Amino acid sequence: MIKLYSYGKVNLFLDVKTKLENGYHSISTVMQSISLHDEIQLLSVKDDKILIECNYPSIPLDEKNTCYKAAYHIKEKYHINSGVIIKINKTIPPEAGLAGGSSNSAVVIKGLNRLWQLNLSVEELLSIGVNIGADVPFCINGGTYLAEGIGEKLTKLKDFKWNCILLVKPEFSMSTAFVYNNLTADNYNLYTDNKIIHYINHGDYRNTAKSTANTLEKVVGKFHPEINDIKNIMIQKGAISSLMTGSGSVIYGLFPDMKSLNSAYDTFKDIYPQIYKTKTSTFGVEIFD
Repeated sequence: MIKLYSYGKVNLFLDVKTKLENGYHSISTVMQSISLHDEIQLLSVKDDKILIECNYPSIPLDEKNTCYKAAYHIKEKYHINSGVIIKINKTIPPEAGLAGGSSNSAVVIKGLNRLWQLNLSVEELLSIGVNIGADVPFCINGGTYLAEGIGEKLTKLKDFKWNCILLVKPEFSMSTAFVYNNLTADNYNLYTDNKIIHYINHGDYRNTAKSTANTLEKVVGKFHPEINDIKNIMIQKGAISSLMTGSGSVIYGLFPDMKSLNSAYDTFKDIYPQIYKTKTSTFGVEIFD
């Protein structure tokens, strides 16, 4: 058996370039791993089945699950005869923009490489990942990356370090497909002059925080203006910036110190049951033998 941690992410920046002929969108985004994580256990069994157990009732336990897809892909590609039990203990809320499903499947890819002694290279792991989802290659690497194309073209950036991050998950969740389907062309290329990558690579964390931006907020805000209320409260409580991550629905704030973070936490905790204190991480997967 192998135990693994599967780390979530936030988007520090997300600009949509255009809609592609295949229906996907070309984007430019800066993704950052955070310490909030799920725990996954992998147990190889002789029975040629993929079995999934999860503590979160809304998570599918069949072929719709990204972990199932990852395990099935590896079994087929490398002709593995044994099966696996995948136990998922979730902390990262789903449909929140935190890449919980993508990071879970990234963990399964790296974990099965170890469990089944496949000795695959990082490039081979990333190739498997992109077949499961656009965010999976990033989650396999973890840290701070510029992601382009549909999210699969990765460029390593200098590590962005921030210790005081507050996540607030509203009661509603968002489907990535729904958000992109409601994105209009007038929201393309809104942030072409943004200097966030320059600030990150120069270790200027404060200006990095001030440069956060996300085009998809404009879509979600039309259906759920509550996200703007959450952002405003975070700023009032001292956050240097506040942003929706990915396609939502989580809003996060980058606070300058624990005092202001705790003050904001106390304000939100009686309103939103899903609220988390976290910090940045330099990796996306951790393996415990």
